[in-house]
Amino acid sequence: MDIKKVTLNNGEYICDIDISIDEWKSILQDINLINDNYKDTLIKFYAESDHKSTCKALGAKYNTSPQSFNGIITNFAKAVQKKLNRFEIIGTDGKPTYWIIPMLGKDVGGFFEWTIRSELVKAMEELDIKGKHLLQKIYDEAIEKKHWVFFDWFPSYQISVQEYKEQAIANNWTSKVFQRLVKDTLNNGISDLQQGNFTWEEFEKIKNGWSEIQPVIKNIAEKNEISKAEYQEIVNFFGKQTSNNRPAGTNRVIAAFLPNLVTTVVNYRYLRDVIVKLKNRLPDYPEIHEDWLIDNFSFIDYCNSNVDFIDSWHSSLFAWYLKVYFEQERQLIQKNEASMQKYIDLLLNNKNLILTGAPGTGKTFLAKEIAKAMNAEIEFIQFHPSYDYTDFVEGLRPTPPDDNGNIGFERKDGAFKEFCKKALKANISNGVDNFDEAWDKFLVFVRNNLANGNLTKIGSWDYGMSTRDSLKYSSVDTPSQYTFTITKQNVYDAYQNKTARPSGAFQKDMEDVVNYMKKNLQLKNYQQGEISQVTDNKIYIFIIDEINRGEISKIFGELFFSIDPGYRGKENKVKTQYSNLIEKGDVFSDGFFIPENVYIIGTMNDIDRSVESFDFAMRRRFAWKAIKAIDRISMWDGVIDDWKEESLKRMMSINSKIETIQGLGSAFHIGPAYFLKLKNYNGNFEQLWNNHLVGVLFEYLRGLPESDKRLSELNTAFNITEESEEDVENN
Repeated sequence: MDIKKVTLNNGEYICDIDISIDEWKSILQDINLINDNYKDTLIKFYAESDHKSTCKALGAKYNTSPQSFNGIITNFAKAVQKKLNRFEIIGTDGKPTYWIIPMLGKDVGGFFEWTIRSELVKAMEELDIKGKHLLQKIYDEAIEKKHWVFFDWFPSYQISVQEYKEQAIANNWTSKVFQRLVKDTLNNGISDLQQGNFTWEEFEKIKNGWSEIQPVIKNIAEKNEISKAEYQEIVNFFGKQTSNNRPAGTNRVIAAFLPNLVTTVVNYRYLRDVIVKLKNRLPDYPEIHEDWLIDNFSFIDYCNSNVDFIDSWHSSLFAWYLKVYFEQERQLIQKNEASMQKYIDLLLNNKNLILTGAPGTGKTFLAKEIAKAMNAEIEFIQFHPSYDYTDFVEGLRPTPPDDNGNIGFERKDGAFKEFCKKALKANISNGVDNFDEAWDKFLVFVRNNLANGNLTKIGSWDYGMSTRDSLKYSSVDTPSQYTFTITKQNVYDAYQNKTARPSGAFQKDMEDVVNYMKKNLQLKNYQQGEISQVTDNKIYIFIIDEINRGEISKIFGELFFSIDPGYRGKENKVKTQYSNLIEKGDVFSDGFFIPENVYIIGTMNDIDRSVESFDFAMRRRFAWKAIKAIDRISMWDGVIDDWKEESLKRMMSINSKIETIQGLGSAFHIGPAYFLKLKNYNGNFEQLWNNHLVGVLFEYLRGLPESDKRLSELNTAFNITEESEEDVENN
């Protein structure tokens, strides 16, 4: 098998994979390899400018974990390698790597940017695996919902335009049609807009002088085209007949003769609002010229290139539909923000919040949305029966073997304590610490040397990569005889003038690396600042999913005291179980405390048996908010839009039935998260029932009288239709 090596050049990872366009097409058409997740992720990268993005940016855009994109691309790459079975790829760290099969990669501003390989892009384009264009999706939705713009307004628009064109070309205007074209701002078929309304006096002047502009009007009506000079001639004509400039009125008349060439949004301010939103969302949208006519041309051309209109004249009304669409979108956002504010206020006022409710009500999703709405730094963990104090606060962890092969133990911060340290960085004033930035530069420098076949010499040692963020080093004189590992934390401890390892071994080596970074990578001298208690610093939110599934007293220990909203801050510090091992210089060396800018959100299911054991001392330290199934149907937006209405009907029907069964209740409701799975089954509710709901409901009913009968009743409730509802009423 061919061994291919990844090289690093100026931050770019390079490897010649040698997969042709035809091979990629074969891969993309292989139903045993490609799945919806692979395809959807490739489409998301494809939709980005130049088909490149970071996982972090995509995660923020699609409100999902950045790691999910990383994992999907890696799994896709492994599947491709297995199918081809002709090469193995070794990364710059000397270990097998996969992502570079479909992607190119580059370190950009502290993040890793992926770009789809050009051959894969071409294969996707030839197979038309690009996903629907955003405007096509919006248009399809409008047609599917029979929106009034296209189903009520468009027929009258067609009739009106044809009538205006016929009379303009024949130069045979009836008084009724001419008045509707120029004077009427309602029911004119083009744009029912009060702005740009001509007075009766102005209308008479326009009518009396119409012969002056009629040849231009006839020309644009016949050819369905207009030049900039003709446009200006019409504008000048109307300007002479009116006391005030009324561009909207003038544009309305022009739009009456130019279907599929200009839009019916005759007020430029409105049109500009639409195209600015498109420009922000679509990287390839044309330049905005601040000119009604030119920007109309650009809009129509762009739409015709990306949307399959049922009728070509729909393009003229599409801008107006987008105006309505974006207004409704803004209203929905404002509504969601108002809804979110009650949760934000609850968290801000209480520091700690538990979201409780039936399974599938979207509690975890809501917790992340709250944090996102607050622009907070987030850490997410999930409690389970094996989770303990050492995972959460601090504990002893094994160290890598020393030169004699001996393994020791050192104190390590747990997830929550480490998170609190991050939050404190926002509160430390007058301190100097640019270690993270310098360390990243150092790793890039070492990787670049490796890519060129060289190790990095510092003092009497040669340094290379051990893992993605740690180094290995060996003696310059006898490299094969002595090899050791150095971690970022080791060097950071030395940077803070602390012992880098518990044994104190090789302290000088760590200090040599620190001095090298100071000399060559602008690492500043470390200076511990004073910890302030400024409450308006950046917000940090620690989310604990399934908080009731862990043994609370074992996990939190003395933090029972610290998480109380009244005991936050430095003045309420406590000694932790391993505080005697914390070295001087650590921000918590004098005692641990939870900073004022740290908030905690926990989630739990009402019906879990572990809820009963949730400590009452902890209960009183949290605000509690019950989340009902109906509260979170907004999670369906943009995911199951096609089946939203029926999903709501079925969810409410089955939940109403659940409440009638003795022994159950609202805590056993079927939440909206279950219905998101409809996407996997193309809206097949029977598969949703068979694969996801029946098993859950069977467990709910276990041990209850006549459980089989009750399950059948719940199935009937889930499958209720409007017809069956009428039958029930008639009976």
